[in-house]
Amino acid sequence: MSRTVFYNAEIVLEHETRRGGVLIEGDEIAQVFNGPDFPAGLAAGRKVDLGGAYLAPGMIDIHIHGSAGVDCQEADHGRLARLSEFLLAEGVTGYFATFVPTDQAGYFAAISSIESLIEVQEEKHPPAGARVLGIHFEGPFANENRCGALNRKHFRSYEGDPRSVDIFCGKAPGSCARLMTLAPEVRGGIDLTRELVGRGVRVFIGHSQADLETLDLAVEAGARHITHFPNALDPLHHRKPGAFGWGLLRKDVSLDCIADFHHVHPLMLRLIYESKGADRVALISDAIKPTGMGDGIYSVWGEKIAVRDGRTSMVEGAAQGAIAGSVITMRQALKNIVSLGVPVHEAFRMGSLVAARAAGVDKERGSIVRGKKADLIAYGEEFDVRLALRDGHIALDAR
Repeated sequence: MSRTVFYNAEIVLEHETRRGGVLIEGDEIAQVFNGPDFPAGLAAGRKVDLGGAYLAPGMIDIHIHGSAGVDCQEADHGRLARLSEFLLAEGVTGYFATFVPTDQAGYFAAISSIESLIEVQEEKHPPAGARVLGIHFEGPFANENRCGALNRKHFRSYEGDPRSVDIFCGKAPGSCARLMTLAPEVRGGIDLTRELVGRGVRVFIGHSQADLETLDLAVEAGARHITHFPNALDPLHHRKPGAFGWGLLRKDVSLDCIADFHHVHPLMLRLIYESKGADRVALISDAIKPTGMGDGIYSVWGEKIAVRDGRTSMVEGAAQGAIAGSVITMRQALKNIVSLGVPVHEAFRMGSLVAARAAGVDKERGSIVRGKKADLIAYGEEFDVRLALRDGHIALDAR
């Protein structure tokens, strides 16, 4: 079994940063130690001096449609590999391919492609690029009045037949992690939540106008997270708090935000952070395929979407001018959150462990703890990626 020591780093732990290093054995973290020097008496096959760089858990993006010209829902293995390499270079070691509503055939093709890639990546050594951890279905059980950029023609309700949601639940328990964002107020929404949770799908609330009673019922049914808060929810009103006010106050519910300063104003992000704390707020990108490609007009999901100065907008139709996903990376989201005064270790927690918990993959990923997978990123002072480890292997070295 290979043994590598990374030392002289600023280790980003769950509740602090401190000078030290880690011992990697195989694909796992075997030891975390303190001090700037290589520990006396520690045997290792390889020693890597990180020169004071941050060493943090790899970020986990639980809501991403694509980047670098690649759409998760349309890509073959080659293009998905390109996406994974792009994401790793931006500090992401794991992600959930996120699908917008489509028809049954579209879902089947996209799911088959992702599941096939997951099987291949398990066998590939050494690993390359960010790992696909599962699939996130954004809809199709969404509220038509809060559709955002989602296409209403593919929206559904739940009529109580469990077979109708087989396609969202996978072939067998644990075969491929699944997340679903839904509006609990759609017809059959609470029963749907209960059915999905019972079959191992993590249910998130989103694209919703649910009232407080329905939101409470959704939690009782197993929903524990809110998608791209507070986007695609009713605005906060002093006589109608809705999911906005409810989500800020429920301590048993986490949420995620797009910290691009377009979807949510910086002051509002600070309010959300102060209200919920770093343990209940995850960072996501909600990135679409033009991410990393600059300004221009792009075809996404059959629609024309403009990118100007880091903001997306629909070009045509009834939703003209509306934001349609983002073109931010998780690394830039991290920098933005830190610029608001959030401590570095908390910002990294929001980009890794909180997301991992929401998705149910925190037993193996999301923090620098003995026994977890050695998915780590070394950053410079400006959060530039210097080194990326996947499963204990150096998959990118930009030092």
